[in-house]
Amino acid sequence: MIQRIQSVYLLIAAIATTALLFMPIGEFYFMPNGAQDFMVFTYNAFSVKDITPGATASLTTNYIAILIAISAVLSIVTVFMFKKRQRQITMNYVNMLIFLFVIALALFIYPDIIFVKKGLLVDGEELSYNFWILIPLCITALCLFLANKAIKKDEKMVRAADRLR
Repeated sequence: MIQRIQSVYLLIAAIATTALLFMPIGEFYFMPNGAQDFMVFTYNAFSVKDITPGATASLTTNYIAILIAISAVLSIVTVFMFKKRQRQITMNYVNMLIFLFVIALALFIYPDIIFVKKGLLVDGEELSYNFWILIPLCITALCLFLANKAIKKDEKMVRAADRLR
């Protein structure tokens, strides 16, 4: 029963989550003490890189990429668990929690704690987020929610049919 609507939702969620891997999350500018020029950093799921010409500074953010990849794979695996709807619902809830943690990690923990601790951001400086990142974030969250709703609806129909037998 791969042709169910929740399978479509889960595949869309997997595609949108995979797109997050390759989109820049944001960028920020940093001026070291005593420097005359500022450094421009771009922040994505894999790293924070200095994109100033001739610079090589970077910081890895692989944990975000790993969690995003786990969320995408979990969406695809959940599609093929169509015979065990209760487990599918549970896996979808786990996926939602992982995705919520990805959002917290990428938008709050790394910029507000890790970057400040590493000296890349000074308190009061802002990371300018790429607003296009909201599209796959919202699509993934919405699709995971709708998939869970459709799976519950299927489970309810199966239980009603079992009651009639």
